[in-house]
Amino acid sequence: MTVAHDLTGYLQALPNVDLRVPLTFAHLDSRAIATPSEILERLRDRLLGLPRMVGGNSAAVLLLLYPRDGEMMVLMTRRASWLRNHPREVSFPGGAVEPGETLADAALRETFEEVGIHRSNIKLLGLLGSGAVRGSGRSFSGIVGYCETPPITTMNADEVEAVLEVPLGLVYTPDYFCEFWYNRSFGWGLFHFFVMVPDIIWGASARMLVELLALLE
Repeated sequence: MTVAHDLTGYLQALPNVDLRVPLTFAHLDSRAIATPSEILERLRDRLLGLPRMVGGNSAAVLLLLYPRDGEMMVLMTRRASWLRNHPREVSFPGGAVEPGETLADAALRETFEEVGIHRSNIKLLGLLGSGAVRGSGRSFSGIVGYCETPPITTMNADEVEAVLEVPLGLVYTPDYFCEFWYNRSFGWGLFHFFVMVPDIIWGASARMLVELLALLE
């Protein structure tokens, strides 16, 4: 059975598409979300190692996990509305890899620039995976890190409109769904959505979040 979702009225405007095919998406097991210590143990066993050097048209983001009140959180941001690319999209801290940097270096540097968390407070757990951003074609990789306590953030207002704290358990709610989209520019694609009023997590960030959760099942 398919379910239609009305995504109008949220802060972020979604692009126009030629055809939408809504889908139910219920294969994630709610028992997979365990205590923060159990989640860390699973990720240490299942994440990939960190590559040393990269090149080309690449970027890195940091999926920063930390415990709060017995639940594992992941830190995300809402991009500033005046940015030329992806305004007001919910994303992980990150950006382009500079010459000579590793993926981890880039993710940690961008995290400090965007939300003020210094690399000395973050323990890196491993590489989640890689993909490409539709439209720009830029490749990106996800680095998973961990803070033992909730980090203190200092938002860079030039890039970030809000710092968001997302419970991993949020995705095991009826507000998680996906759709097939058809667009003349990129053809068919499967898009994941996590509704977090007044925001929507979707696109490359949602794909990274789904990949992280798959490791916990």
